[in-house]
Amino acid sequence: MANKKRLHFGVLCSTIDNACQYDIWKGIVEEAKEQDIHLTAYIGTHQHSDNSFVSYLESCFDTIWNSKHLDGVIILSGFLAQNIGLDEFNEYIARVPKNIPMVSVSFALPGIPSVVTDNTSGMFSAVNHLIKIHNKKNIAFVKGPDGHPEAEARLKGYKDALEANGISFNEKYVFPGNFGRDGGRRAVTEMYDERKLTVDAVACSNDQTAIGVLTILQNKNIMVPENMAVTGFDDDIISSIYVPSISTVRQDFAELGRVSTNILIDITKGKNVEEITNVNPVFIARQSCGCTLKEFSFSEKIFDETIVTNDSLTKYVQEQLHGLFDDDVPKSQVEEWAKAIIKTLRAKPFEKSELLYIIDRILVKYYHSYSKEFSKWHQAIIIIASGVELHKDEFEDAHSILAALTFATTLVHDIRLNEEKKREYALNDDRTRKMRITNELLIMFDIDTLAEKLYKSLKDLFLDSALIGLYHSPVNREDRDANRTIETLIGFDGEDRFNVTHNSWNPMKFSDYSTIEDYDFDREHRILVFMPLFFAEEEVGVMLLPYSETTPIDAYETLRINLSTAIKGAALLQTIQTLSITDELTELLNRRGFFQFSYSRLQHLNRSPGVIPIVMFIDMDGLKSINDQYGHKEGDFAIAKFSEILKEAIREEDIVGRIGGDEFAILSSVKAMANSKQLEERIRARFDEYNSKNLHPFIIAGSIGSVTLEYSTKECFEAAMLSADSVLYAEKMEKKKKGLSRQ
Repeated sequence: MANKKRLHFGVLCSTIDNACQYDIWKGIVEEAKEQDIHLTAYIGTHQHSDNSFVSYLESCFDTIWNSKHLDGVIILSGFLAQNIGLDEFNEYIARVPKNIPMVSVSFALPGIPSVVTDNTSGMFSAVNHLIKIHNKKNIAFVKGPDGHPEAEARLKGYKDALEANGISFNEKYVFPGNFGRDGGRRAVTEMYDERKLTVDAVACSNDQTAIGVLTILQNKNIMVPENMAVTGFDDDIISSIYVPSISTVRQDFAELGRVSTNILIDITKGKNVEEITNVNPVFIARQSCGCTLKEFSFSEKIFDETIVTNDSLTKYVQEQLHGLFDDDVPKSQVEEWAKAIIKTLRAKPFEKSELLYIIDRILVKYYHSYSKEFSKWHQAIIIIASGVELHKDEFEDAHSILAALTFATTLVHDIRLNEEKKREYALNDDRTRKMRITNELLIMFDIDTLAEKLYKSLKDLFLDSALIGLYHSPVNREDRDANRTIETLIGFDGEDRFNVTHNSWNPMKFSDYSTIEDYDFDREHRILVFMPLFFAEEEVGVMLLPYSETTPIDAYETLRINLSTAIKGAALLQTIQTLSITDELTELLNRRGFFQFSYSRLQHLNRSPGVIPIVMFIDMDGLKSINDQYGHKEGDFAIAKFSEILKEAIREEDIVGRIGGDEFAILSSVKAMANSKQLEERIRARFDEYNSKNLHPFIIAGSIGSVTLEYSTKECFEAAMLSADSVLYAEKMEKKKKGLSRQ
């Protein structure tokens, strides 16, 4: 380690999409930047739409434990144990080599330094608040998973609070839970429908459980907090915006991340550390327990009442505003604003509209010249109002002025609201653009093309490197003995690109990525995200991307899904090419190949909202006449040339096949219905262009039936094929009427 430029820590988590884990990750990142430490986050699970978790920890563990460049690992144990189950998690931990320094977060692991929230004291504070402040006596408790250390500690906090307040613990008031909303819903149903309990408060083991409780209480017309108080734990992002807002225990997740990083640094330096380090939580009182939620909350007074009233109003306001804006706005500018506002206040008669006009102009100036954050202006108006109160003898109608100042707060509110909307629109636009970028990878079914697309697309996501390692063949995600040797490596690092296929004489384990030739791991401070790539139950490889705070955190999961799908598609294409599903004459897919690949393609399109599939049925015109007049050899030539023109007209991601003697089909897609005829027009133009050269005594052309699919399903596709055939037949009949039909 003495010769190493930087320490390199791994962070094993289930996901960083989750708000709590993301906050821990941000705390680790913050400390790693401060201490100049490399980081790699290893994402160990994938969450399905039904909220179930699938473990891909085998590849993460395989990579971490075989690594020669990691100096230590931070494990977000509490979340992993919750997602995959305590027994399975303990099995993984038992396999950890003892020579790798580790720190556990949110879960106390025997023999491993652990950083945990004091869950017992946190739950004690919540239940104690219900008893002391709101006089609740019959308090139910919804647990977390049995055996989960955090869940057990929170149950203990509940019991301790009851005992401290002289309330007997009664097991019938405790309900099973699972840290999920469904657990909260089941608890309330059991509470009223089965146990028939009289309850005046429910303390929940976490916020998601509390939301489940609130949902069922609402369905039963039980008002919160009027008839029932509810508390949660964790302070999830939704807890503050839920209606009613949820009283909860806030864990300082970022602090958990920072503390765990510093403990791991101490371990690498050979220092002795505590086996358990507690980070204290704090109870946040909101609406669901019965506390009033105030818009503003100040720990100190925002104005100084000690200023004597014989000082001028101008001096008072200026001094207070100087303290408020501090170094944000020049002193001379603050004084100018104060004079303008007070001059308007003292005008005779006082004009409310003039005051609002002046304040509006000042806010616009502040926005363009100093800051787009307006929270201080609410306080500024309170300062001005307090000045009017202190000097009310100077005004003929102080009441009207104060009313006008109250109305002025709406100006600030509107600007803040508009600014938030602008940021939201900008974020949505940026997210939509980045979603398009990631979705473009979905249709790359060739590894070389995918490698090139990665280089172009990820730079648009402000990601300056990417390494994609592909296994020789897919492996089962749970197979501990699977060969996860990398056969193909694609990606880029800065301007250096990778597209390397390894053979059996040159195997590569991805745990050695810091030593990959031309990958200068130490050229800069690295913060990376490692994610297994998968399709259904199969792992196909791994992905290593840089972490960027400018890239939406959910973009990583989207990239993983789309890359996995593209890689699976490339593998499927390669497999198809080795099967007997191609037409020998045209080298197009035959009928079996076209349908098989189209069904697979439709599954991918089904994951791309906004993409419209198109089926085209194409019948070659005049093949019988060519065979009759010039022989079957020329007929075969015409078929081959017809196929060549079709291949030149379509895009790389489109599927074309010869499904009969002179019958062809294409599966394509567009992003807008207005573009649905573009491919058809391009094919006809290519036929016309070729025939204009007069290379043969016959022309090459075809009739086309084109139909868009309402849904990307097998049934819809087969129905569309029939419809396209009908459209084609109608075109042939029209040609026959006009005398253009040829046999």
